[in-house]
Amino acid sequence: MDEWTVAEEESSASAMAADRFEGFQIATGQDASGGGVFGEVTVRLSSPGEVAAAVPHFFGFVPDDSVVVLGLSPHGAGGRSSICHGMRVDLGDVERDPARFGRWAVERLLDENAVEVIVLIYPRAGVDPLPSLYRRLSTILCTQLRRRGLMPLDSMFVAAGRWWSFLCERAACCPAEGTPVDPAVSEVAALTTYSGLAVLPSRQALADSLEPYPADTVERTRAACTALIDAAEARTGQLRGLAQLTWPEVRELWRLADEMGGTIVGPGWRLPDEAAARLLLGLTDVRVRDYLATWCATERAGQAVALSVELARRAVTAEQAAAGYSIAAWASWALGWGAWAALTLDRALTAVPDYSLAVLIQCGMDRGVSPALVRAASHGTARRLELMAEAGMGAETGAGAGVEAETGAQAYEVVKGGEV
Repeated sequence: MDEWTVAEEESSASAMAADRFEGFQIATGQDASGGGVFGEVTVRLSSPGEVAAAVPHFFGFVPDDSVVVLGLSPHGAGGRSSICHGMRVDLGDVERDPARFGRWAVERLLDENAVEVIVLIYPRAGVDPLPSLYRRLSTILCTQLRRRGLMPLDSMFVAAGRWWSFLCERAACCPAEGTPVDPAVSEVAALTTYSGLAVLPSRQALADSLEPYPADTVERTRAACTALIDAAEARTGQLRGLAQLTWPEVRELWRLADEMGGTIVGPGWRLPDEAAARLLLGLTDVRVRDYLATWCATERAGQAVALSVELARRAVTAEQAAAGYSIAAWASWALGWGAWAALTLDRALTAVPDYSLAVLIQCGMDRGVSPALVRAASHGTARRLELMAEAGMGAETGAGAGVEAETGAQAYEVVKGGEV
């Protein structure tokens, strides 16, 4: 998870880990060059029930054992508030010192220009839904918000498919037995489908979906990689482990990635073994890796996440895994999928702790760099890659190192949070 550090007067600085929601970042058209134009879709929800139904779509999973805080700010000429930011924190971290968490959350919300707030408390899955056990926690959090001028629109308890309000005691609208959460009442589900984000039953289920495939799948992929390497060495007389890809080979892998990306249909989708092997062998070339990362600047950003996760789960080397998970983290960051970005980044750094792209992503996420800047950097890298390919720069001219430098410069600008 992303970590922010806040210093308190009574103790030394500490870190609070949170999954963030940065808004729905989806393609809204094309620019003059044919690239995707992204925009943040305004999310307006008109009732507590709609909020409870929408939260899983904000984070990609159904929260449990969690506290979710949603910030709202005036939007448009009418000044009607809309959700501008969200964060999910483990319930245990909040319960250790609710007032401290409240102060910390206020700073984050003010940074995002929020003026109103919705708090949602989720108990551990499977326990009896007893809102009364969490009323004091809700009171403490709302008190901290009010002290800094943030208005709690509602403070809710969500469990076992029902929701309760701590701020409303009218039986007509907030009965003592709770109100069923109806996923069909929220239009947010359509945005989730359009952006490509799948909603999983829990954060653990999301983490499990990123695990490497079983050994038999990885071994099939390894065998396919070996066959491709042997065939290439027999054809060229060169040891492929010592030879860089030529630009025609790079472009062919770009074409294959485009083709495979177009076949993604949702949960259960899998790459054919040979296609996976070809892309994995190319993934350690930065020109191939960064081509996939540049999809973040287009309507294919969701495809970049799905394809790179599929490759990372089938990886036969640590470097392949680091490259795949790093692309997924970069694309998830660009889409505002906070939990996906945090979990895939963690896997990239676990595979190769000093993997350069993963380290840059970690620095940028820690600084709170916006998805818009990530997309801008991706768009710049896409232009540079295409110009270099058109110039016919082969591996013998140092093209790979040049692309690495260009991409590094773009990512560095993102980390700084400056103009790109």
